[in-house]
Amino acid sequence: MLLILASVAISLTTGSNGIFTRAENAVDRYEIASKDEQDEMNKAVDFMDKYMNEDNDAEKSEVEKAKESGTFFEKDTTIKDDLENEIRVPEEFKIAEDSATAVEDGIVIEDRVGNQFVWIPAKTGSGATIHTTLGDKTIIYQRTDFGKQDGNYSDYSETLPTDEEASVNANGGYYIGRFEAGDKLSTDAKKMREEGDNQSNEISIKKGQAPYNYITYDNSNNLAEGMVSARGYKGTTKITSSYAWDTAINFIQIKIPDYGTYSPQGNFWDISFEYTDIEGKVQTKTNQTLVPTGQTTAVSNIYDMGGNCWERTSEFCSKENVPITGRGCYYGNGSRPDASAGYRNGYDDTSRVTCSFHVSLYCSIES
Repeated sequence: MLLILASVAISLTTGSNGIFTRAENAVDRYEIASKDEQDEMNKAVDFMDKYMNEDNDAEKSEVEKAKESGTFFEKDTTIKDDLENEIRVPEEFKIAEDSATAVEDGIVIEDRVGNQFVWIPAKTGSGATIHTTLGDKTIIYQRTDFGKQDGNYSDYSETLPTDEEASVNANGGYYIGRFEAGDKLSTDAKKMREEGDNQSNEISIKKGQAPYNYITYDNSNNLAEGMVSARGYKGTTKITSSYAWDTAINFIQIKIPDYGTYSPQGNFWDISFEYTDIEGKVQTKTNQTLVPTGQTTAVSNIYDMGGNCWERTSEFCSKENVPITGRGCYYGNGSRPDASAGYRNGYDDTSRVTCSFHVSLYCSIES
């Protein structure tokens, strides 16, 4: 009997139909089924991710998409920001990596060597409407009396340049240099400019540059206008006019209403702040110190308008022997009420340590 029972037990536990074999097969089938189930779940997750990402992309503005892609535009293109404002991006520029995605915060474009400009929506006449988080605002391309100047406002004048008027009206705005002009050669050599330095060094509009001081107005204007051919821009570049300067202030005043009359973020002699010097070292400014570009008066992604260097413009000053108008004050000024982005002062055409300039960029007009 024992032998018979043992034979039956062995038969049940071994062989192709034995308990052990069937258990092993069951484990294999379970693992296969589990893998198939996981594969199906992964497909479902991928499917959901795909359409969720498409939904998220659909919610992004054209500016945000262009910023994320980092792609240079192959032709002048109009795109929209988060609030449906239109921005005209010139050929061979991209939306900068650190640009805002709403016009009011500063849409920054960048060329292939890193020069940067900020979009200012504007038109002449009744102006351009900009949608902001504070409601719709109107920006008119015009000169403005901020009540801050040496002498009287009537001492300063400029006829609206016809090329600027045509471009801003056709394109709905213009660009101003994100920073005051810098000297690339001096910056690469890790030195600030000195009296007698070459006045035809390559211009750069980037953060951390040696401000392009010790230069005459005529040479400043030549460098600004020469950026088109030097960099292959399709539009027009020039030294900033009183129209471009004042319109930029009025744009900034969406954020800071009294920016034209009081710009305390400037580099004034009696203000102490940390800055990065031309050698890349962090310093504390305690006296009259000129600092590299991009470290003062940051509003709406625009820097250096309120005070680091005086910024020469194309505006005319009728006061005797000082025909060129400087704007924004300089690092030697105290933070008195007239030390502001809107301030005007007359200069001659002497190269000075205190004077630099901003560059404006105007998009081309489609035929």
